[in-house]
Amino acid sequence: MYKKTIFFKALIFSVCLFISSCYSIPRYNPEKSMDKYDEFKNLEIPLYFDAGIYPFIYVNIQGNKIPLHIDIGDETGSFSLKEKSLESIRTNSIAERNAFVDFNGSIKSNEYFKVNEIDIEGVKFKNLVCKKDNANLPNYLMNIGDIGFNFLREFNFKLDYKNKLLTLYKKGFTPDNIGTSWQKIVLNKKPLLTFSGFIQGYDKKLQIGIDTGMIMIGKDIVKNLVRIPLESDFILKQKTDFLYKDPKLKVIKKLSITTENSLINNLDFLMYEIKQPDDRDIFLGVDFFFKYNTFFDNKNNLLYISKY
Repeated sequence: MYKKTIFFKALIFSVCLFISSCYSIPRYNPEKSMDKYDEFKNLEIPLYFDAGIYPFIYVNIQGNKIPLHIDIGDETGSFSLKEKSLESIRTNSIAERNAFVDFNGSIKSNEYFKVNEIDIEGVKFKNLVCKKDNANLPNYLMNIGDIGFNFLREFNFKLDYKNKLLTLYKKGFTPDNIGTSWQKIVLNKKPLLTFSGFIQGYDKKLQIGIDTGMIMIGKDIVKNLVRIPLESDFILKQKTDFLYKDPKLKVIKKLSITTENSLINNLDFLMYEIKQPDDRDIFLGVDFFFKYNTFFDNKNNLLYISKY
């Protein structure tokens, strides 16, 4: 009997270990990196889903067309490049590494280098600190690097899965229609990309993380994650099913999350014992992004959402 292979993504929410050899990743500075930054307003970047369910973009590095998937949960670098991509790119080694704890609790290290220029849809970004991507991913993602939050946090940006578009705006700018008509969620300052809320029917306040690269089961079934104890009375009352009839892959159906100002409804959650990070109870993944248009105001630490 054919058995589906299960892949869990291990890049997200990487936590740097504070040890003496840990490399301090420099903040990306668009004012120094971009030509005519004062004139910059926005940049529309097509999203592609050809590799499965993770969105990716194409960038140009030294005449090479390089695919990078959008991974806002990756806080350990601006751009990550696969070994195959690096074969045709000239880089400047900075002889730096750092150690971090990955999603499954394993200690890993990153190797950093500089790339002189990356072209995204005709806009040039210069002198970028990048890292070598050694993630163990399934074959259809093996040659796709990523663009992480260290880069994206220096802009406001909209992720629109329905229209397959990532739009970068100058940090601090929010289009009027989004600021006035979309639901607003106040994000925590620490940890990044988290907020406090409740699952309807469960009275404990939960810490909720957001990540475009959350998890995949097989190639095309995507769920959010929840860490409420399995023995909880709340769990026993919920409608559930099992992926691939596997009792270890229990899915809670159609839950809603509430915050002070917003309602996120009709989400499915996979029960999963997560080792890292231990300061988040819920993880909103690709299932969430397929159901909600999102805008990140990184100057004011706000997330705006609008249901498709």
